[in-house]
Amino acid sequence: MISPLMTPVRLSLSIALAALLLYACAILGYVPVANLRHAIWQPDPASFGEVYVHFSLLPRMIVALLAGSALAFAGTIFQQLLKNPLAEPSTLGILSGAQLAITLVSLFAVTVSASEREIAGLAGGLAAVAIVAGLAKKANFAPMTLLLCGMIISFSAGSASVILALFHHEYLRGVFIWGSGSLIQNDYSNAAALGLRLIVLIPALLLFYRPLAVAGLDDENARSLGLSAGRLRASVLLIATILSAVVVARVGVIAFVGLAATSVARIAGARTFRQRLYWGSLMGALLLLLADGIVLVGAPIVGEVPTGTVTAIVGAILMLVLLKGVPHSLDEVIAVQNIDASRLLSSRFFLPVSLVIAVTIAIFSLTEQIFTHGIDQMVLFGGRWPRVLTSASAGAMLALAGAIIQVTTRNPMASPEGLGVSAGAGLGIIAAFFLNGMASPLVPLAGGMVGAMLSFALVLAVARQRNYAPGPVLLAGIAVSALATAIISFIVASGDPRASYILAWTMGPTFRATGIFALIASGFAVIGLALAPLFRRWLEVLPLGDGAARSFGVNPGRSRAVLLMFVAILTGAATMMVGPLSFIGLMAPHLVRMAGVRGQVHTLLSATAIGATLMMAADWLGRSADFPYEIPAGVMAAFIGGPYFLWVIRGQGRGSRS
Repeated sequence: MISPLMTPVRLSLSIALAALLLYACAILGYVPVANLRHAIWQPDPASFGEVYVHFSLLPRMIVALLAGSALAFAGTIFQQLLKNPLAEPSTLGILSGAQLAITLVSLFAVTVSASEREIAGLAGGLAAVAIVAGLAKKANFAPMTLLLCGMIISFSAGSASVILALFHHEYLRGVFIWGSGSLIQNDYSNAAALGLRLIVLIPALLLFYRPLAVAGLDDENARSLGLSAGRLRASVLLIATILSAVVVARVGVIAFVGLAATSVARIAGARTFRQRLYWGSLMGALLLLLADGIVLVGAPIVGEVPTGTVTAIVGAILMLVLLKGVPHSLDEVIAVQNIDASRLLSSRFFLPVSLVIAVTIAIFSLTEQIFTHGIDQMVLFGGRWPRVLTSASAGAMLALAGAIIQVTTRNPMASPEGLGVSAGAGLGIIAAFFLNGMASPLVPLAGGMVGAMLSFALVLAVARQRNYAPGPVLLAGIAVSALATAIISFIVASGDPRASYILAWTMGPTFRATGIFALIASGFAVIGLALAPLFRRWLEVLPLGDGAARSFGVNPGRSRAVLLMFVAILTGAATMMVGPLSFIGLMAPHLVRMAGVRGQVHTLLSATAIGATLMMAADWLGRSADFPYEIPAGVMAAFIGGPYFLWVIRGQGRGSRS
């Protein structure tokens, strides 16, 4: 039960008071109380403090309030439209598309004005949604299809931005910091621009309030009430995309506030769509203001930190604190949908064919000599087998973990990284690297193990009070992941010369794999495959609900805890070997289901084969596409699997309608 003391009103007032106190401390550090009125209305040009407060801090407050409310408003719209509490503007690739376009413009132009950046952001965001909408049109813009296509576009655009940052780190460091969400202002131009755009776009979205309230029903009920669900989704997506892209163009990517604010409002008691719109928008504005106040107060000590990074940290901590009172009704997740695939391979043949393809790619990757003529075959084999085996093992573990967590949480957007284990392991590896360097490959491994264990322990501690229900587990995992990822982003943007190494590691490299790493990774993968069939009964019963599970003699809380522990071990092991790979764990199970595979054991084994195949192919392409340079396998995996996945969805047509 939610405490009667925690209501949206009380929580909003508490956050607002904290934010205003922090801003007051920052302002009074430049202007005494006696001169505050002059600084606000008529600053003395000879006083730096008054000019700074008037032309920087005050517009910064306005921009924080406007941007936070707009992102949270858009997040609520997307959650209602796509019927998933984990949806937000970044879900459909809007933020990643806008950032990629702005990064390209910044790379090829000498200077970029605010209007040019806004045009580029709008073009990138609209292009991303246009691709998603074009692919989902045959499915009548079904929520499931939109979500999956959007995630693929987000991965692809995000990977492209990271590649550009990796190869042009010196030129794009400022863009990278801005991309993490920067609210630094020099005048009121951004505040005025955002205000004018919100005055037009938010009322335009409110015109769809009643249809959106009906859109919370399934499509059949919506049609019975005279609502064209597909046309509604297309119209709302266009306006919400423009709203999100405008914010990105002005302040950079502040992705987590759209999810954190709406989740916090829901946990505090905002249940209806109207309540979530109002309180979610207010929470978004106040959370961003609070985070920026922390940035300003801490700036004299640690320097100017991207506000988006601090927003993720503040939002994550607030979510973790409040999740102890989250009700089971928060679990408004949708079951994993099986898509008709009568035209594709049946489950009887899919697994053997996948295994044959995996073995073929492994042999080819170990023996090909396209760029290495004259080198002894045994020398090549000795250098290649560790990375090929590591790639296959990591891909297999993440795909297996993804298949299990999607069924366990009953959410098609769930992925192994959603437990926070991957980001926690990454943070542990980075900490070990900064403390001890790379003198021994076992030091980062130990750091990763510690980080993974601590992050997962935190998730379990939060979710335990709710019997490990899917909603609290996912939200706790996302909060922990956002917290660790924000810290990693801050390190990358800090200008430390070791940041390039960290950036490369986040892209899933395999070229540093050693024999001992390969053997350890393969050992984890083999053990995971051997144990996975033992969970068949739980995976078949848990999606039916807790009541049905108990009637079959299954303890839902205990079984979910064991399955989550299993997923965490697989994810942590894979992350420690090759870094975070978001694409494999999320999409491999969907590729298998789209191929017509049925049955939990067949799905688990087939997803494992697909994950291993994708990673081995990505490893080979990564070392061959730009020889003698290498593109990390994690990026190549998204480029290989993404187009195929989108092609399959396009071919499915109306069969993918949820």
